[in-house]
Amino acid sequence: MKFIGLLRGTVPLVAVSAFAALPGCGGADPTPAAPVMRDAEPIETSRSTMSSRSEIGGMNEEKVQAAFERAAPRLSRCYQRGVQRLPYLGGEIRFKVRVTEEGTARWAFVKDSTLGDRETETCMLGVLKATRWPKPVGGEGLAENSFTFEPSSDERPPVPWTPDQLGTPYKKAQPALNSCRSQAGGTQLKATLYIDTDGKPLSVGVSSADERGEEAAECVAGALREITFPSPGSYASKVSVDID
Repeated sequence: MKFIGLLRGTVPLVAVSAFAALPGCGGADPTPAAPVMRDAEPIETSRSTMSSRSEIGGMNEEKVQAAFERAAPRLSRCYQRGVQRLPYLGGEIRFKVRVTEEGTARWAFVKDSTLGDRETETCMLGVLKATRWPKPVGGEGLAENSFTFEPSSDERPPVPWTPDQLGTPYKKAQPALNSCRSQAGGTQLKATLYIDTDGKPLSVGVSSADERGEEAAECVAGALREITFPSPGSYASKVSVDID
């Protein structure tokens, strides 16, 4: 498995081959074929917001990058656990973290994701909330980064779907989804689903435009899990849909 980190004394952001023999997030060591975790994108710091929001402080970019690198092996373990349940699990996930002046996470949320598994997303958020961050200067800081995960090339990918293929069952679920969204103050949400051959969701992931969406994510995932969609045929499908 390739993942970001310094587990073998490599320089930052060098991909390291091998499936890490590390304990899972509360589970046994995984044994599936090696998935791939690509290098993270450069970190977006809070510089652009400092002039308009005085309570947002500046953060040392290199130290923030180092904090993400330290968290990367634990994020990888969350993903490995997800792969045990869903072998073709994969996608890109972007996190945003608000850091207190003491260097702890006030909140963390999934800003955007095509991973499609709430359990894995929640595990990763727990990792970032427990991470020690560099102390911001001049107020609380913001840290943001994305990671791309790919399953083993031996795994057949799910069939890509468009939102229209979710059909009438999804349209009928709109009142329930809108009710969930109201819990987040109307912020935009996005759900990614894997749908089994019988039309039942195998897994659902949720991302949001801001931190308020975390309050609605479980509601959205729960509502979508209750729907029976059209069958994708002889193999599972994957689809992302905006809830706005």
